Parts: sequence; structure tokens; C-alpha cells
Amino acid sequence: MVLWHYELKTPMGQMRAAFDGRGRLQELVLENTYDPRQTSPLPPREQREAKRYLDRQLDAYLAGTLRTFTVPLDPQGPFTSQRIWEAVRAIPYGRSTDPETLATDLGLDPDVVVMACASNPIVLLIPVHRVILPGEGPLPRALRELESGHGWRKP
Repeated sequence: MVLWHYELKTPMGQMRAAFDGRGRLQELVLENTYDPRQTSPLPPREQREAKRYLDRQLDAYLAGTLRTFTVPLDPQGPFTSQRIWEAVRAIPYGRSTDPETLATDLGLDPDVVVMACASNPIVLLIPVHRVILPGEGPLPRALRELESGHGWRKP
């Protein structure tokens, strides 16, 4: 399967996105570990439009004017992780939960929930920052602050 990779410049810093041939987002990560131009040919028009759509939604989210992303997603991972990510996507904007509560709701062990959240391939759009994880860094807290109406402040 061909993936089209893009570099994104956001208020959060450099990000990298990967879309499949149908324009569904498969990966969105903060670190920029390689130059996508070295791994992909020039993407077709549909892919460039999908990337621009993602850009607009990320900008609106970080400006506090978007609460629900509508970019088509296709995260890759084990079935249990997929189930957890779907449950995480159902957590309302501005709300949070803990791994124990989510695990109880899904009939899973809390450690499985923590591991699935930690392996989330699509940051922000699968909002694992709404699950308060042990030892989390400053970014999830900054995103919860944004969603509570305090605006975006880069950690």
C-alpha cells in the first residue's frame, strides 16, 4: 500500500502525516524523523487536497474553533487497540477520563488501555490526551487546557 507523507508546520511544531490512497489519515505524529520527499513521489491532487483539509482542521482546533475532526481516519493496529481508540474518540471535547474507567467500560485491563493510548498512531484526531495517563508529558495537559477554554499554549 502506498502512503503519501507530508510535513506539517503547526503551532505545536513540526508534524508528519501519512494518508493512504483513498485519502484516509493513517498516521499523524509530532516528530519529524525523515524528509517525506525522499520516500514518496509527488502525491496526486486528491492527496494534496486531503493534506490541505487536515491543515485547516488542525489550525481551527488549535485556535479553539473546532471541536470535532472530520478527516477520514484509518489507524493501523491490533483489534483491541482499535476498540480503545474508537472509545477514546467518543470522549467529548473538553472532557477527560482515566485508564481505569475506560478499561472498566470496555471490559479490559487498565494496562492494555494505557499501552493502546501510548501507541496511538494519530495524535489529536484520536484524542488520547483526554485519557489522563500516568507519567504523561506536558503536551496532553496543554491540549486539555486548550479544550477547557484557556487557549493554546505550546508546552
